[in-house]
Amino acid sequence: MTEYGALLRRLLDFTGSKLYAVADEVGYDVSYISKWCNKDLLPAPKTAHGVDVALGRYFGAAIRRDAAESAFDAVFPKGKAGETLEARITGLLADAYDASVHRRAVSSTAPAAEAELLVRHHEILSRLRGLPAPGKGETVVCTIDLLTLLKSRDFPALEHIFQGSGVHIHVALDLTPFQQGARDDMGILYRFLSRNHESYITLYDGAGLEREGLLGVGEHTGMLVSMDGRGELDALVMSQGPAGGRLRETAMARLSERPILLSPAQPEDMRRGGYRTDFYSRDQFQFFSPYGFEFLLPSSLCEPILQSGGPSAGPVWDLRQLFITWEEVFQNSHIDFYLLKSSLLRYLDSGELLFADIPYRMSRTQRLEHLENIKELVLANHDIHFLILDDDTLPPGPSPSLAVYLSPKKLFLKNPGAYLSGVGPMFYTVQSDPLIQAARRYLERLQSLDACQRFDYRDVPELERRYGGMIYRMLTMHQSGDADTQSSSPGHETR
Repeated sequence: MTEYGALLRRLLDFTGSKLYAVADEVGYDVSYISKWCNKDLLPAPKTAHGVDVALGRYFGAAIRRDAAESAFDAVFPKGKAGETLEARITGLLADAYDASVHRRAVSSTAPAAEAELLVRHHEILSRLRGLPAPGKGETVVCTIDLLTLLKSRDFPALEHIFQGSGVHIHVALDLTPFQQGARDDMGILYRFLSRNHESYITLYDGAGLEREGLLGVGEHTGMLVSMDGRGELDALVMSQGPAGGRLRETAMARLSERPILLSPAQPEDMRRGGYRTDFYSRDQFQFFSPYGFEFLLPSSLCEPILQSGGPSAGPVWDLRQLFITWEEVFQNSHIDFYLLKSSLLRYLDSGELLFADIPYRMSRTQRLEHLENIKELVLANHDIHFLILDDDTLPPGPSPSLAVYLSPKKLFLKNPGAYLSGVGPMFYTVQSDPLIQAARRYLERLQSLDACQRFDYRDVPELERRYGGMIYRMLTMHQSGDADTQSSSPGHETR
């Protein structure tokens, strides 16, 4: 994707605009807009300025309509002092167009590399290991089923190209195992997403792509890959330069024809169109929290948290409404909370959590209020359950990093690391019912593990007897020497 196409796609996603609406605005057929976004094509030089002006006018109006100027300022480059929103967008598009034209001119002068055929297994692996890892902003495109790759014992030779910070990964996923109820495939997929939480990953329905075998890395490396029945690589055709770029473009074109199953999202995407409101309109939920515990908060903590969020957290009224919605949900719904023992202890010790889009550090007093409120709500709603997973007895591997939010018809993931480091997507939204149902089955199967302990309202007296005094002392013994203040930046509590 060109710089111009990437920016246009970001503007479309940010404003929630449809391709046909943009096509009407600029006076082009919708197929042209799609090619500008996805197939490295650009508007003709003599019409580019007029297109950019029309797009600036259209996107500016959409942003003003949604009162999203502050959010736009937070995620797009700053404009000149006094510059209108429309002029700023037009300028961004013009700069991206010039950069794309320049890059195309440079790449067209590069000598074409002949295709290289490799059939010896050790040579294939050596060649793949020698590929440079993609850098920030670069793209990896793969029509090979992701699960097939992840299960292959040859995947370590390829793994480094999927792990770059800020890399955009587009890959096919065969839904058949999920539809058939395969036991651990959802776990394999979650671990891949969690392990590569600094990459931007989009999954496409791989139906019909089984024989494609296309893999593109960066702008100018493309491959045809063949795998045998054992999941081993048995042939590789690699092209670089313009020929490699064309293979990558072909792979992206094939993927873009398929439905999207999972895609990165930003906070404004979760607010737009009432996504969060619709998610919480159900009465059955499953949540997995690897970082803090943002749920079951007492109402007294709403305003302190919202006030610490700042403009980038979104409209305060929207987040306040979310807080109210959560209070109603927690009083009446069936809810399973999944927590790692290590993350629960870390929260009790540090008070760090992520409420909606606001990183926050709870004071010791607030943590005590939170625990008391949890107890009251659990005793009032007997359909609240806690499933505590003991990290020490789970299979070895990287620690889970993505929070899971699951209701009967929706599933999204939140990436705490992106909020804390500024790298990676803040959310993933799932647009596939087979994946949603597979996620539900996978979470429910966790309950049968020896590493999982289940607690509900019946266990409150015993838990309070065994651990209540210890927790109270832990949260109060240093309080006299503690400022007992909270911070919107975890890790900076005053001591």
